[in-house]
Amino acid sequence: MTARRVAREIAVILMPQLPKSKTGTAAIEMSSLVEKTVKMLADYAKQNLLDAGAILEKTNFELHNIEAEHPDNAKSTQHLHAVAMTTEQLREQITQVERALHLVAEALDIPEMTLASGSSTVNIPCKQCGHTNRASFEKYSHEEIREFLIKLLDAYSEHKVEIDEYIKSTRSKWNVERMVSIDRDILRLACAEAFFMQEVPINVAISEAVELCHRFADEKAAKFVNGVLADLSEQAKEFRRTGEFPEYIKNASRVELQGHVPEDIGESLEETKH
Repeated sequence: MTARRVAREIAVILMPQLPKSKTGTAAIEMSSLVEKTVKMLADYAKQNLLDAGAILEKTNFELHNIEAEHPDNAKSTQHLHAVAMTTEQLREQITQVERALHLVAEALDIPEMTLASGSSTVNIPCKQCGHTNRASFEKYSHEEIREFLIKLLDAYSEHKVEIDEYIKSTRSKWNVERMVSIDRDILRLACAEAFFMQEVPINVAISEAVELCHRFADEKAAKFVNGVLADLSEQAKEFRRTGEFPEYIKNASRVELQGHVPEDIGESLEETKH
């Protein structure tokens, strides 16, 4: 996990807590928020490990039942013999194991490992063979994460009216007005990067947003966010090239500055279910 990805994850978690004004964003006590957010992400990783363990336990139970119910073991209750399985049964159990491995892989990406300077070596002993595997993790400083986090949140806070107008203008088949909050937050942050952070390639902003959906939401959210951002990519390139907003964006900004924001601007992205 890179420092920027850690910052993006923290930003997603912080979005619901952000003050409405840019001044309020600048006044955030980042050290305490980072500490709080890291704990939340670490708890998320621990829950993943628990879920993975539960899946493996369920898989083991189902395999035991397959053996116990097989005709070859009809007369044996104490010592079950290994039995042949159909490809369908194998695929079903392999799918469960893959789910568990995916959860473990996410859990190993514990943010606490990336929030201290230097590097760390973790020894992982194998209970079966006794061999110890050694894994090294690169870490990043709080300042590196904080710098990108502040830049990202500032880009969103300064241009949130424009960002929402861009989202509302998409030609995507997805209904933007029916986004759930986590989808909306990830999409807004991705737009902040794609339009207003020149150092981040647009394709990277899109792929990172999809990755955030996989981590915090689901496949449906990932497809939704990818679809909307794909529709907006050309507009993002044009804005980066010219630095000029289209007229409908300028009009929305003028309305915001005049303090007369129509209800559809403030409510078009309100949370509802897909």
